[in-house]
Amino acid sequence: MGKIKKGWLLLAIYLATFMTAIESTIVVTAANAISLSFNGNVSISLLFSSYLFSSALSTPVMSRLADQYGKKRIFLFGLSLFVLGTFLCGMSHSFSLLVLFRILQGIGAGGIMPITFALIGELFAYSSRGKIMGLNNSAWGIASLIAPLLGGLLVDRFSWHWVFFINIPFGLLTIMIILFFYTEEKENVSSKFSVDELVQYSILILGLFALLAGIQLLAVNFIAGGIWFSIGLVILFFFMLSEKKKEEPVLPVDTFRIPGFLLFNIVTFLINGVLMGFQVYVPLWIQTQLHLSPTLAGLVLVPSSIFFITGSFLSAKLGKAIGNRSLLLICMSILFAVFVVLGLLTQDTPYVVFLGLAGFSGFGVGTAVTTSVLSAQAFATEKNISTVSGFITLCRTLGQSFMITVFGLVFTFFTKENLLTSGYHSVYFTAAILVVLSGILVFHHKKKRL
Repeated sequence: MGKIKKGWLLLAIYLATFMTAIESTIVVTAANAISLSFNGNVSISLLFSSYLFSSALSTPVMSRLADQYGKKRIFLFGLSLFVLGTFLCGMSHSFSLLVLFRILQGIGAGGIMPITFALIGELFAYSSRGKIMGLNNSAWGIASLIAPLLGGLLVDRFSWHWVFFINIPFGLLTIMIILFFYTEEKENVSSKFSVDELVQYSILILGLFALLAGIQLLAVNFIAGGIWFSIGLVILFFFMLSEKKKEEPVLPVDTFRIPGFLLFNIVTFLINGVLMGFQVYVPLWIQTQLHLSPTLAGLVLVPSSIFFITGSFLSAKLGKAIGNRSLLLICMSILFAVFVVLGLLTQDTPYVVFLGLAGFSGFGVGTAVTTSVLSAQAFATEKNISTVSGFITLCRTLGQSFMITVFGLVFTFFTKENLLTSGYHSVYFTAAILVVLSGILVFHHKKKRL
């Protein structure tokens, strides 16, 4: 593929990532305005959980279909659904319709995020993927910086509807680039969709739905959440057993048998979850303990975003120099130190300390996550790279969803009356324990592939 075409495709990948990244952050700024526009009689959490659920459920299905019918078709399908859902969200004058169209958006996102990873794996050699992944990850950093300002401006000057409309040009431009500049080298692997595949997809979606519902319910009703979570695990366990007997499984079961692949995905799950402990509870500390403005609370994450990008850029080069296993252990050590320090801080800790910790946290997470994702993707073949990328994306989503609930439970349980610091410290120490668990898994894995 020529350099010009590859450059255009890199732009499309970046725009698609930026579009989904800003969608995940800018809507937060409009949440209050949306609630007020419907007289406050709505469950605003549905605005976020509906998008999260639908994107997580559609990710493995869309990524498998991309391997089966072509990445270009499914990528365009996902982009089209996302743009349509975004437009309809902006046009909504009913909260029920808004939630419905958020689901449509989420389904589209499930056809975007894993395929951007797959395209990076297809277009670029392993040695250069770290830099490309770092560049692509910068979209999340930039989105986290500009989304609060842009969202607030749009809501103040126009209305909350515009936080959705702002994404439509990015989506249309990405669609045009893919249409004109992306030509798959291989034609479709299959053109048939069997009843057996439909059954497999249905069981997979049912299991994931029960699992995600359980995660969300844990914070509200621990028993009900535990029941749903257990049901999801049981369904997925038997689903995996049945997949091993299928001639054409919808998940890459052969790849699952590789110990290194599972290890990297477990690390991806845990570290993305740990990231939530920093990104959610440090800004809250800034507001409740230091009594600083929401703006300063948001700005404390700027060093994290910058060094996340830096770590992503350097991950492949560092991994080649010292080995992925050693690099991951160093990242775990950095993250462990960050969360232990956070767990020991007092209420009068200066703001600048959090800025420094944010930088170390961003570098540790950015390097560890990128190394894990690239290493897991290295086990994929040309035939299943989208499916494998989709599974990695699913692990990231589940890690964030599950751990944010766990941290919420820990914070509530350990917070003492008029003493929020005990709750914060418990969250940080829990994150440190998860980092140690990740480190133990990496340390005891002796495979040369690491």
